[in-house]
Amino acid sequence: MIRNNALDAALRASIHSKERSAEMLAAPFASASTRLVATLRAGGQVLSCGNGGSSGDAQHLASELVNRFESNRMALPAIALSTDSSVLTAIANDASYARVFARQVEALGKPGDCLVAFSTSGNSENVVEAIRSAQVRGMWILAMTGRDGGQISGLLGSADIELRIPDSSTARIQEVHLVLIHALCAEVDAAFTETDFPATDQTTPSFSSKILRDWDTLQQACGYRRPLVFTNGVFDVLHRGHVQYLAEARAEGACLVLAVNSDASVRRLGKGADRPINPEDDRMAVLAALQSVDFVTVFDEDTPLPLIQKLQPDVLIKGGDWPVERIVGASAVQARGGRVLSIPFRHQRSTSALLEKIRGSRP
Repeated sequence: MIRNNALDAALRASIHSKERSAEMLAAPFASASTRLVATLRAGGQVLSCGNGGSSGDAQHLASELVNRFESNRMALPAIALSTDSSVLTAIANDASYARVFARQVEALGKPGDCLVAFSTSGNSENVVEAIRSAQVRGMWILAMTGRDGGQISGLLGSADIELRIPDSSTARIQEVHLVLIHALCAEVDAAFTETDFPATDQTTPSFSSKILRDWDTLQQACGYRRPLVFTNGVFDVLHRGHVQYLAEARAEGACLVLAVNSDASVRRLGKGADRPINPEDDRMAVLAALQSVDFVTVFDEDTPLPLIQKLQPDVLIKGGDWPVERIVGASAVQARGGRVLSIPFRHQRSTSALLEKIRGSRP
């Protein structure tokens, strides 16, 4: 039997590094995979960056997300920031090499997107700058590092996740990074199927990615987009006053969650035997189509207090007919240092008045 000492040593060292990583990274990996899936379900994208071998890792991750890993599923939005030589050289020439990723993040990144930052040392200047730009834009960071985490570890906020390989060898760190990429892609494959493809008729776009009935998924999707704004209501027959009110609410933060009363909840409110006019699925679909609304969910309780307590919004908002002291959840939000606002009506419209007008016009 032919043996090679260099190969044996490399394999044993790699196995040891992977075993240590499996012990230390189980919890943060679970959080990272859950949040990555939630980001993609919410219509967010993944940007990735790194240098040298880490650049290859960034491209590897993007290619697996855009195409597929091991099973057929919908294509998912991911961009490796190290692949466009014209963009890279232009930024390096006009600004500096330290800005080659950060400038692209400024151009492509949106609130709620994910930046996957690869750096075995944690000190790559251009990756550090990319993280800073992403944080300014309201993105969350998945940092793939090694050694002591370097500067990157100190930059990360409470909403960010670091998968730090407990090794000092660049080769061993990159080997485990590849395993993590494949494990993340396996979780993504499991979460999406071919039936998740959006409608092929481009004239009727789908806004279903903004509708999240499951509160745990909603919490993951919006938990890192702060300040988080919350409002709720029936929104049975949408009118101009609603649209203006929601636009002003969205301007108060980085993400607006709108919770609608379920059909059963509306009936308990005693608004009338024929209410709601539109079922909850229709009401949610119409609201999700509004540019000002980031996520729509539904609650079956008499009040949205349980949902408010779960999401812990920074800003709680209702319309002008609700004084602050009567807004459900106000005390809970204020106790955490949040704001509670009652937005004055700019246009005197009401669903009840519209329905009376419609009923009165019938022969």
